[in-house]
Amino acid sequence: MSVFRAANNINRPPGPNAGPRDPYPINRQREEEEVPDGPTVRIDDRPSRFRDRIAWLGMLIAVFALITSSIAALSAWQAMKVARMVAVARAPVSHAEQESRTTGFAVSYAQEPLRVQVGCAAVLFVDLDEPRANADEKVSDLRYDSRCGTDVPRLTLGPGAVAGAQVKDLDLDAAGCARAIRNSPIGPGGSVEVRKGAVLCVLTAAQPAAMTLLEVTEVGRTGTAGLRATSWKVAG
Repeated sequence: MSVFRAANNINRPPGPNAGPRDPYPINRQREEEEVPDGPTVRIDDRPSRFRDRIAWLGMLIAVFALITSSIAALSAWQAMKVARMVAVARAPVSHAEQESRTTGFAVSYAQEPLRVQVGCAAVLFVDLDEPRANADEKVSDLRYDSRCGTDVPRLTLGPGAVAGAQVKDLDLDAAGCARAIRNSPIGPGGSVEVRKGAVLCVLTAAQPAAMTLLEVTEVGRTGTAGLRATSWKVAG
């Protein structure tokens, strides 16, 4: 049996300078093409960036809540201010104060309560310029004389008063009191019984002078009485 031996250069290309050739070109590996790397991120930094984003989101929510609460507080304050102004505008005004707005007299005080409380047969002085109960006699505008038993206390003009008059109508202004003092004044030594509902007009000698409308609101036992006064400044 004959054996034929194949030549070793079967796969060599012709030519004297031909180099070695891979006898199995089908198994030749392709050279990997270089692919440019894109932006890379370290895997360890991703959780920290996520936490940073959560923190920024929480901060934005807190700032938004603060701004919203500030706006709500400002709106509530403005509403309260408007409501207070409306309440003041709708508050009832006495007839004397309404009249003073049209006659030019400036109201010093209005509906000011005063309480007189002394023992039997005692004396107490009232200043209508301030106003004050239990004032000094030298500046007092009224003298309150308490009585004992069934005798009724009495009011007389004090050293600080120029003139006065007892009136029946409580709805008077400063000009109405001036007319009452001119037409029916309390004479020297005169006095007024302290009874509930009694009303007096008193002109003081202060600078500037004051015209006061005084009402007796209650009379208790043993020299106790409640008074209510409205006063105007009188232009000199």
